Amino acid sequence: RTADAERHYQAVCLPMSLAGRLVGRLMPSLSARAARPAPGIVRRGMASYTEQMEKTGRPLSPHVTIYAFPTIALSSITVRATGILLTVGCVGVAGVSATSGPEATKSKVQAIADSGAAPLAKFAVSWPLAYHFCGACRHAVWDLKGYGFTNAMMLQSSYAVMGASLAIAFLATSASLPADKKE
Repeated sequence: RTADAERHYQAVCLPMSLAGRLVGRLMPSLSARAARPAPGIVRRGMASYTEQMEKTGRPLSPHVTIYAFPTIALSSITVRATGILLTVGCVGVAGVSATSGPEATKSKVQAIADSGAAPLAKFAVSWPLAYHFCGACRHAVWDLKGYGFTNAMMLQSSYAVMGASLAIAFLATSASLPADKKE
């Protein structure tokens, strides 16, 4: 706090807080009346903030149609989203295995591998795994070494994580595809 803010707190806020507590203990009926919401606060049956803004024609701030997330924020959000997707995928496979048995899971995975959607399915598994791994490595460097905390380096590392994860995913997908049989 600044010196002015501290003086204001000690001179005004603290005594008002103590006085409010004292009045509340001595005269509960007064403190109940004083606890009513201030004018402009949304009460039951009144319009919400969003509804009020829609009536005036003003957008909420920041408006989602004009706000552009920085690349660094998108990279961080993507690391979290890939972690969630990987968790959901593992739970889904475990659920299928638990309810249908391991042989049913193996046959479903084999059916996907034999279909035309195999490359897409393999990429859909390998890219989130690679992105989440690369993002975790970046965070480990940040946490353990304290290196890369400038905006320029964070932006570069965001692009590096995306490039590395795409390269790893394409390599893993192409390496796991069966070779074309020439007759």
